Amino acid sequence: MTVPENYSPSRPVLTRTLLGVFLSALAFPSLARQSGTGNPELAKIKSLAASQHEIVMILLEKKDYAKASAEAAKIFEMKWPADQERILLKELLFFTDQFLHKDQAMQGLQLIESSAKAFKTPASLVSIWKEKGYLYKGVKQMDKALDCFREAQRLEKSAP
Repeated sequence: MTVPENYSPSRPVLTRTLLGVFLSALAFPSLARQSGTGNPELAKIKSLAASQHEIVMILLEKKDYAKASAEAAKIFEMKWPADQERILLKELLFFTDQFLHKDQAMQGLQLIESSAKAFKTPASLVSIWKEKGYLYKGVKQMDKALDCFREAQRLEKSAP
């Protein structure tokens, strides 16, 4: 992997790279291949989400970032059971990381804003606030980044 001279990672490069590879390989496409034997409705949602994931990836490849963000938001609008929130969070963080690496942090922020209602657990909210901080840092809005990290800290301290 070649890192540009002026690149300043928001998070450790190794973590971001491994996370991106892991999530792209394991997120929704593999879920769609699982039988979902106990819940046919969940299996259908996962299959739809896997197709939607691929649509987003193609739009990212085509550099159609606004459409990619809008299409990604559709995944989080699906009627997911509450126990699937963790995998949804991984998907959200994967997409926002893609936007950040393609210098489209504002699209990542837009995706977070449009998808935030899908997340309820304190752990998810902490992760989302931190991700917003990384994205704001990526567009050099340091005051907003600080606010996001402070909110993440506040939520972590108050979480059970």
